[in-house]
Amino acid sequence: MAKRKIKATTVKPTQQKEKKSSGLWAKIKFLFSTLISNDRCIEGGTKKPWYAAICVAIVACLIAVIPTMVSYFTRSGASFFSGQNYSLDTSLTEFEKALHDENVSMKIEDNKLTVNEEDWKKVCKDKDGNQADFYGHYYTVKESKLVAEGSSSEANKPIMEDVTYCDLAVYYVSNAKRGESSLFEYCTTIILAKNDPNTGLNTAETTWSTNLIVFGEETFVAFKKPSGTGSYASAMQGKYDFAEKFDLKNLYSENMKGEAYAHIYGTAAHRDEVLEAYKGFFAVSYESTKVALAWQYTGIAFAINVGLVFLYGLLIFLMTRGKKTNPFHILTFWQTQKISYWESLAPGILSLIGFIPLFANYNLTMFLFLFLMGARTMWMSTRQLRPQYE
Repeated sequence: MAKRKIKATTVKPTQQKEKKSSGLWAKIKFLFSTLISNDRCIEGGTKKPWYAAICVAIVACLIAVIPTMVSYFTRSGASFFSGQNYSLDTSLTEFEKALHDENVSMKIEDNKLTVNEEDWKKVCKDKDGNQADFYGHYYTVKESKLVAEGSSSEANKPIMEDVTYCDLAVYYVSNAKRGESSLFEYCTTIILAKNDPNTGLNTAETTWSTNLIVFGEETFVAFKKPSGTGSYASAMQGKYDFAEKFDLKNLYSENMKGEAYAHIYGTAAHRDEVLEAYKGFFAVSYESTKVALAWQYTGIAFAINVGLVFLYGLLIFLMTRGKKTNPFHILTFWQTQKISYWESLAPGILSLIGFIPLFANYNLTMFLFLFLMGARTMWMSTRQLRPQYE
């Protein structure tokens, strides 16, 4: 019987390709684990690539500046009128009426305000009707005053007398008049420092006590209820760099878009319409300033956060120096920096979450990242990076 030859074949084992997603998923899991695990942050600082730590730190600092960015980008020039308006609805309506009655044009177009200074003088009167260098809105109230009755020894008896106050002063300052100083500097150093329309009256303020609007050729400045040169309820600077073209005197009867008011002068509804028109005017004039400030302060906040992350890395380095009982005294400066970078993600996210309930108190949210980074670093130093004693 013939023997059958069996041909042996060599079967090479096939290597299964490792799924790329598995490696990516492991990296994602590690990243999220650093939010709650200090050991993972230390592992990241000692074993993970340097560029990964830097990317995490940049993301954390960017997340932490979102509150700053949102706060500035959501601001509006109309917020100048929020809260108590100190009779601005009445005084601005009367200012508009004065411009309308005297036909004083204050035209805004091509990023500039044009005013005939001789015409402007028509509305610049003091409370006695004499020529002044600003428009003032005055109102009269009866106040009680104690006066002695002749030369008798009887107690002083109160009498009622009329007292006139100013609750709005409006200036026009040309470029030639303000010289090299900015309009804001001119307001604080020249106008607010003196020339109070209520000088000599029963006001608590010493240098200025009324709402103030100063129009320049390219910008304007407004102060609500200032008290001297450094204190005021609110203030804003606006520019005429918007698309709308209109005449300020027309805000007496229509808004800046040319839409006529539904009510007539003398009614509370008309005063509200004038105030709304000024809110729109202040809003569009603040847009370019708002954007510039938003990017400026966002950049400053980002730089501060980057500096904080670096300083906390330095703090970790200093806390692990010295005694040999601390097994982490062998960590290099660069490794402690990377540990700080990895630990920064959780404080960044928490500072963003904390911004939502603390939105009204923006000053507090500015320091959340600082406090949270400090807390995370101290927690790590007292648990994972502490000296080991037998």
